[in-house]
Amino acid sequence: MNKKLYMILAITFYFPISTALPTKQPLKKIKSFLARNKPEKIEQKELSTLHVNSISIHNINGPITIKTGWKKNSLLLKTTKRARKHEDLNNLKIIIDSSKEHHLAIATKQIDKKISGTVEYELIVPASLNVALSISGNGQALIKDIGGTIQVVTNDTITISNTHNNVSAQTFKKGAIIVSNASGPVSAITQHGNITGNAIANNFSAHSTTGKITVAYAKLPSTSSVELESIAGNIFLMLPTDTNAEIRGHTAHGTIISEHYITLKPYATQLNRTAWNRFTKEVNGILGTGQATIALRSTKGNVKIIETKII
Repeated sequence: MNKKLYMILAITFYFPISTALPTKQPLKKIKSFLARNKPEKIEQKELSTLHVNSISIHNINGPITIKTGWKKNSLLLKTTKRARKHEDLNNLKIIIDSSKEHHLAIATKQIDKKISGTVEYELIVPASLNVALSISGNGQALIKDIGGTIQVVTNDTITISNTHNNVSAQTFKKGAIIVSNASGPVSAITQHGNITGNAIANNFSAHSTTGKITVAYAKLPSTSSVELESIAGNIFLMLPTDTNAEIRGHTAHGTIISEHYITLKPYATQLNRTAWNRFTKEVNGILGTGQATIALRSTKGNVKIIETKII
């Protein structure tokens, strides 16, 4: 039977014809069905990390997932290649390079750039490794339970949780950044995606062009600094009642609201329309006794400081 005809019949039986108006849901199902039936090749290997302090992975298209689950001096690497045709799978090569001292580099090589495909990486690694990821095309990054430093650059969503060291995450296009349970400093930069920080316990720096920034602290250490900036998105900063910090906030075209009591630094002003307008768009004061530093800036968005009470 003709291959195209077979696929049409398969889709027809899998997705019954309906007289209802078309919706996006059937299209998603069709795409999912076609994705599941793409040719793929799965490979798995264990690599020694006895003298390795850091790993880097560069992928062209496809997601990367890294997590820890053992204390062995090795990592488990699973790769899944997908392409339109079986012969196209050979166009994607996995290059493993250990020539640099104490470093293991893994990369996807596309032999013929006219032939497309994806590689999905899944790794289980020792928690102490430093990790650097980059995805030049499409593909999300997921990192969990890593104790070393983390650097990620993608075009899509980055999700990082349970970290103990420096985290640097940057996305382009519409990718979002989600960081949870971070006890080390975090730097996050997006173009058009949202930035979310949950259970943060150290410095947090975030910049988004059009996305929303939401950061929540269970406790803000006295030595920490918070710098949140968005051009067109709103900023939400959640702080516990007993927070001690110096705070500066500014928005050009939005408003600033605070549920916390802020002791404003004195300045001389007339009580006129200009003064009241400035009061809703700018704040310079102290929460509690000061100590930590907070800077919040948005050009077109609103800024809200929310009080969280720990029960």
